[in-house]
Amino acid sequence: MSILKSILTAIRGGASEVGEAVIDANAVRILEQEIRDAEDAIGKAKQSLTNLKASEIKLKRELNSVRNDISDYESKAIRALESNNETLAGEVAERIAEFEVDASEKDSEHQNLNMQVNKINSMIRQREKTIQKNRRELEKIKTVEQLQKATSSMSTNFAATNATEHRVSKALDRVKKKQAKWEDRMEAGEWMAEEGQGDELDKKLKAAGIGGASSSSGASVLERLKQKQAVQ
Repeated sequence: MSILKSILTAIRGGASEVGEAVIDANAVRILEQEIRDAEDAIGKAKQSLTNLKASEIKLKRELNSVRNDISDYESKAIRALESNNETLAGEVAERIAEFEVDASEKDSEHQNLNMQVNKINSMIRQREKTIQKNRRELEKIKTVEQLQKATSSMSTNFAATNATEHRVSKALDRVKKKQAKWEDRMEAGEWMAEEGQGDELDKKLKAAGIGGASSSSGASVLERLKQKQAVQ
């Protein structure tokens, strides 16, 4: 893995703080690459295990074949003895002995191979669990990293956002004031119109001699004073 090798080289060269900073900055990429490398290695190990298991199965089959041969020749040796042909039975016994040596060797090899297959298979399963755990950890790291970026972006733009909201609020206040002013003018216009209509109506009534206000004169004032004096 070129990225990790370059970082480790920098650390060995004495730039440990720089190396650590680079690792921290690229932690997600490094972990992703390590998981990919581990999965690739597991895939190759499984292929090798498959070949090893095939060899174990073949050896087991050969062992069973030798054991069948032993059983077959034992039956033949017994029949030779039953025929009182001890010489032939002895030759068969020699062949059986050869088969038994071969079977013993194959059985020992098979047991060892079967043990190795099971051991390697267990190691692969354990490694796969570790990879799955690392992948879950990676997803957690990515989630936290995305959350941190979102939080940082919100913090960076907070002042600008507030300024924009303030400008919009002020603009809305100005619009509201303009609308209120327009409504006031409309109301004043309606009042003026009503006042104009009232003056015109009073003029018409006065011209018709209806409801006109009486004019005040010295004679009328003197008459009112006399009335007050009489009441007293």
